[in-house]
Amino acid sequence: MSLAIELQKQNNISIFELKGRILSDADLVDPNNLFTDLKVWNIIFDLSQLTHTNSSGIAFMVKSMTRARINNGDVVLVNPNSGLAKLFEITKIHEVFSIYDTLENAKNHFKQ
Repeated sequence: MSLAIELQKQNNISIFELKGRILSDADLVDPNNLFTDLKVWNIIFDLSQLTHTNSSGIAFMVKSMTRARINNGDVVLVNPNSGLAKLFEITKIHEVFSIYDTLENAKNHFKQ
């Protein structure tokens, strides 16, 4: 498995720190399992340590946003590297998600 994930809960925000690479659906088993018992649906995906993703990772992020919005929450992305930022531009994901440079700015998204 090439992806590690850590979940932190801070106030009304769930922060998922993604580390490594998303290369297949198999890499997303653990992240999907974390959603089973999730109660706080304001989600930040911290991408600062995610080096690569493919369409499986993008689909996971979009599905996460759908689930969050069904549960009156939202998903934002923070600190993608230049390769991910380019991929998000090519796939127009940057038009779907709010993307922030810092974790603090991402947290402020939910204070509005």
